[in-house]
Amino acid sequence: MALVLPALGMDSLLCFYCPLQHKGQSCLNITSQCLPDQRCSNSRGRYGSLHILSAQGCVDTELCGSHQITSYRGVKYNVSHTCCCKDQCNVRPKIAKNLSLLMGMMIWNSDLYVGLVAS
Repeated sequence: MALVLPALGMDSLLCFYCPLQHKGQSCLNITSQCLPDQRCSNSRGRYGSLHILSAQGCVDTELCGSHQITSYRGVKYNVSHTCCCKDQCNVRPKIAKNLSLLMGMMIWNSDLYVGLVAS
C-alpha cells in the first residue's frame, strides 16, 4: 500500500528557511516548499542604515524587490526582500567567515600602521 500526497505544481520551489532573527544567529539546514506564486528570498531588516535582522524562505512574488516596515520584538525595521527563482538559491552568506576575514584585514592594517609609525 502506498501513501499518495497531493503534489504542489511543478513550478514550486524548494528554498532554505530561517525565521526573522538577529543576523548573527545561525540557522538550521531547513528547507520549505513554496507555493506556485512564491519565490525564494533572502530578507534583511535594517534599523536606519544598520543591517540587524535576516530571514530566508518563500515570499509572494509581489514582495520581491520591495521594502516593508515590520515590527520585531517591539521595534520597527525596514525589511527588504531579494528573490531568486531556482531551488535552494537563497543560500545565506557565511557571516562568520566574512567577519573573520574582515577582522584579519583590520588587524593586519593596524599592525602595518603601528609598524609604519614606529619606523
